[in-house]
Amino acid sequence: MLTIVQSEMYLDSNDAEKNLDAFVILSCGILAVSKVIRFRIRPAALILNFTSAVEDYNELRDDEKRVIVRKHAYMARVASASMISFAYFSSILFITVPMLAEKEEKNVVNVTEESTSEYPIPSENVMALVKIPENLYFLVFIMEYLMLLFTITGNLGNVSSCLTNYSLSEATLVEILKLDFKRLKIESERTREHFNVLTRRHIYLIKLANMLIDTISSILAMQLFTSCWDNLHLFLGLQFIIALSIGNIVMVIKIFMVLTSLMVQLFAYSYVSEYLRRQMEGIGDSIYFCNWYDIPKGVTKDIIYVIMRTQNPVFLKAGKFFIVNMETYMSIIKTSMSYLSVLRVMVTA
Repeated sequence: MLTIVQSEMYLDSNDAEKNLDAFVILSCGILAVSKVIRFRIRPAALILNFTSAVEDYNELRDDEKRVIVRKHAYMARVASASMISFAYFSSILFITVPMLAEKEEKNVVNVTEESTSEYPIPSENVMALVKIPENLYFLVFIMEYLMLLFTITGNLGNVSSCLTNYSLSEATLVEILKLDFKRLKIESERTREHFNVLTRRHIYLIKLANMLIDTISSILAMQLFTSCWDNLHLFLGLQFIIALSIGNIVMVIKIFMVLTSLMVQLFAYSYVSEYLRRQMEGIGDSIYFCNWYDIPKGVTKDIIYVIMRTQNPVFLKAGKFFIVNMETYMSIIKTSMSYLSVLRVMVTA
């Protein structure tokens, strides 16, 4: 698919709308391939997070802990279903809106033109070059639409949704640990032993979180670059303003769907990162709200160190240097609105 789109852009560089479609599909395709290859090369952290979560879930006997697990499982299902459903719905609109608009235009304007076949991805010139028979048009149409769905699934379905689920699973384990710290037995002679077990569990969860962050760091960097550079700063923002100024509804709908799809992914990563940070910092609050003043002094000193460790936040990072959270997400939104305002003034002036 990437080869077809690149060849189409080379053969026809004059159609702005077609080039927009090709550019978006090419960017999403490269991002999807990069995600799949990355996690095929380094799956150890994801496998460890998954197996750890499964083992912990199977060992749960507390009803309150099971409620926590069900809550986060529901959040993960809703997030995954929403992302995939929106992506599939957008792909349907992406190919049907231009076809319906063109059909309506042909019915209104009585002009005799040479008929050209429409495809889900820009490939008219490529198909003409390889001389695909007209009786195979339906088969080619279905194949290209399936390639588009596979690209969407690779970008949102099996990668972004899995990352969201893994991060929420990590947050589930952290919340269960918070509950265990709140229930720390005070008068028991095994207070030290119980506290050491919880401390080792805290260290293990921090290790899992850091492994997850290292694994998805490069993917987040590519996602951030695609979401910010492609749609906000240069190409899509300018095309969106021009389409609004000339009243091109088809182009406006397409760009809006692409913008929304990319920003939904970035929002999911930012929200999960922020949620994981709050859960990690909440461990310190859970320890503070237990009856620590009745605990032996030796254990109390160790509690101080655990609270200090929780003040070092855990974030998802893009490229191991750019923190991805709701604050940076809102900063990107504000910056994009500023760019769009400047572009609108330049176009309408």
